[in-house]
Amino acid sequence: MDTEKLIRDVVVNVMKRLQSPEVPQKSDSGQANKQAKTSNRKIVCGVSVRHVHLCAQHLEILFGKGYQLTKLKDLYNPGFAAKETVTVVGPKLNAIQNVRILGPLRDQSQVELAKTDCVILGIDAPVKPSGKLEGSSTAVIVGPKGVVHLENGVIRANRHIHMSVPDAQHFGIEDNMEVDVRVPGPKGLTFNNVQVRVGQDFKTELHVDTDDGNAADIVNGSLVEIVDASCVAPIEAQKADSQQIPPEIPDGSYAGEITEANVLKSINNGLEKNGAPTRAPDPDSGKKTVITADDLDQYQDSGIKLGPHVILTPLARDEAKERGIKIY
Repeated sequence: MDTEKLIRDVVVNVMKRLQSPEVPQKSDSGQANKQAKTSNRKIVCGVSVRHVHLCAQHLEILFGKGYQLTKLKDLYNPGFAAKETVTVVGPKLNAIQNVRILGPLRDQSQVELAKTDCVILGIDAPVKPSGKLEGSSTAVIVGPKGVVHLENGVIRANRHIHMSVPDAQHFGIEDNMEVDVRVPGPKGLTFNNVQVRVGQDFKTELHVDTDDGNAADIVNGSLVEIVDASCVAPIEAQKADSQQIPPEIPDGSYAGEITEANVLKSINNGLEKNGAPTRAPDPDSGKKTVITADDLDQYQDSGIKLGPHVILTPLARDEAKERGIKIY
């Protein structure tokens, strides 16, 4: 970004705002005027921890036929936190346990993670509004009674505001409008591209994930302010050229690695597709195969051929080397 151009853009936009009674609007089509009808535009913030929404079919696979969720507590906005939790497993066979289920049940199962969770699990989940699952990522969900292979449904939820109809009218904001939100404090910042969802049953609340919450040093109940940051020229996402990219720090850890043989066997032999369990996939079939230390005898002579669809656990890799099993 050219610094002088950025300064010129800021000055030009500010001068236009001072000379015109109209308030700038978002450039995207359908964006409403973000000027407040009042100077007080503070709203409450909620930090959303990773969680899972389930459909009825997947709930029965994970917890048993006819199972119903048990309410732990109501949420600030419609819905409740259930007592039940599940384990989410990524393609690296790293796992995050005790992921809370939120009710009520939905038509489609959905896993909502923060970027840090995705790094641990090895999942490249896109940023999407809740319920918009096309092109989302995959994961395995493990429950006490079964396993679900979620072929899509893993997302990082976009920043959004649940807003009541009276507050939307008070602020001069329309449904699906995007606003900017300023966070005060020593690590204060401005969140851009915050979607507003207006609903009759909503209470006004900003939702961010744990990564955004930690970056801004905010907690549940923090007050933030809807602002208009359109005077600053938009900056497109960019990446430095190869000569300016810092090297990555090597990380050989296996956070949350699954080593329990029965769980691995369930994942490998009980992959669920559209509600129907399937047998362990062939390595050349395009589906994932998990090789554990218990499986090494069948590879003693042939060796282990690695590929994008073959997962070799760290314990199996170490034992294979000790036994002289070829890995290629």
